[in-house]
This record gives sequence, structure tokens and C-alpha cells, in this order.
Amino acid sequence: MEFEVDFIVALQSVSSEGLTAFFELISLLGSYLGFIILLLMFFVLNRKLSYVFGICFLGGVGFNYILKMIIGRDRPYISHPEIVNLTHTVGESMPSSHALCVIILSIFLCYFVFKSTQKPLYRVLVVVGMSILTILTFISRLYLGLHYLTDIFVGAIIGAVIAFIGILWLEKRREKHAEQK
Repeated sequence: MEFEVDFIVALQSVSSEGLTAFFELISLLGSYLGFIILLLMFFVLNRKLSYVFGICFLGGVGFNYILKMIIGRDRPYISHPEIVNLTHTVGESMPSSHALCVIILSIFLCYFVFKSTQKPLYRVLVVVGMSILTILTFISRLYLGLHYLTDIFVGAIIGAVIAFIGILWLEKRREKHAEQK
């Protein structure tokens, strides 16, 4: 879709070394670094949640990798010479692993905060913070020339489905445990 290419080209028209470094950091926070931080935090505060989060995240990344191999969509910088690869990523484009990852991170952290506190300020801060990280992660993948909008959309949907399945499983276990008491 040509509008996707035009959007990436427009984002890259304001590129600079500083902006590229910023978006590379955002990409890292929205994926594996964010995973490690949250996994450790959940492990300390709620071990059962940490296990489900870890399984959902790693399982989602594995599933996403398989989908990338099956779909085999080239990255935008490969198919369109006007798009520059501003980082060092290779492999297929569809679906976006970073979109999947940041959605799983966001949903699990929001779930944890909503289950852990009734304080509206904490809830709002986490939702706003994770929304900002999610949007910046999506933009980073476009800016860096690594994904089309549709790659991000598909990755985000897959991440949301995986996270909600994990949370539904946790809630069912919680209900079952409450009934046994």
C-alpha cells in the first residue's frame, strides 16, 4: 500500500543521529529490555503472574517468528529504495515482533496494576505511560524503516490476543482457587 511507504518516507525525512538513537532505545524498551524488567518485577511481586507473562511473551515471540517465515514479507527498506534501514535488523517484516511485544508488556503491566491497587493516580499513570511507550514503539519501527503499518497492526492484534488468553487463564485459576476456599 503506497500510503504506508509515503508515511515511512515522511517520518524518515526528519531523521537525525539523535532521533535514530532515541527510537532504537524505544524499540529496546518495547521489547526484550522491557520483558526482562517486567519479568524480574513480576517474579518478585507475583510469581504466578511472572510465569504466565514469560510464557505468553516467549510463546508469542516464537509464534511470531513462525508467522514471519510463513508470510515472508520483505522489510520496507528492501522493497522500496526510498526507505532507509536506519538500524541493523534483518529478516522478514510481517508481523512486527516489537508491536506484539509492547502490547503484551502493556497489557500485563496494566493488569498487574489494576489488580494490585485501587489508587486511580497509579492506574492512570501506568495506562498513560504504557500507551506512550506503545505508540513510540510503533513509530520507531516505521521510522527505522523496518515495518509497514500493516505489520504493526497485525503484530499488535496477535500480542493482544496472546495477552488476553494469558490473563483469562490467570482469572480462571483465581476463580477456581477462590471456590476451593
